[in-house]
Amino acid sequence: MDENQNLEQTTIKENYHYPVCDRHPFWKSMLAGLLTFLGAFCAFYVVSDWHYKKMMTAPFTKMDRAFKKEMRTVDNMFRAERGFATRAANVIHLEQGNDAYRILIDLRAFDNNENNVKVGSNGNILNINGQSIKKSRKNEQISEFQQSYMFGDNVNLKEMTKETKGHYYIITVPFSEEVDD
Repeated sequence: MDENQNLEQTTIKENYHYPVCDRHPFWKSMLAGLLTFLGAFCAFYVVSDWHYKKMMTAPFTKMDRAFKKEMRTVDNMFRAERGFATRAANVIHLEQGNDAYRILIDLRAFDNNENNVKVGSNGNILNINGQSIKKSRKNEQISEFQQSYMFGDNVNLKEMTKETKGHYYIITVPFSEEVDD
């Protein structure tokens, strides 16, 4: 019986192959050193990559946020300017009657003061300039408006009349008398 056990143990030991590193301690220590180096390199690479990305993207995200804030400010200014242009288009109305042109100027845009509106003529061109100043503790907002109308020879700008009715400043430009030759 002892012989059978010894025979089995001998066959198991003969069939078993030990790793190369077990028989060569130099290769065992080289492989352990290589694996340690690769593990340390991978860990260092991952950590340095995280820090590099954080260092490189953080200033750009701050700049990007500042840029987006400036763009929103500019968009709001343009939106306000478009609103002013729309309101300005509703400030002056030109109507043609049977005997004269009537120009209606809404004085609410000019602090309800007809002195803030200047009307002048140069030949057949009627110039209307208006200005409004709104002051607050922090700033001063100046709104200016200019409109010019060019008329034909059928009007007489020298006989134009100006009057105030309610919130409107009314300029009447009569047609000139046609001269038949």
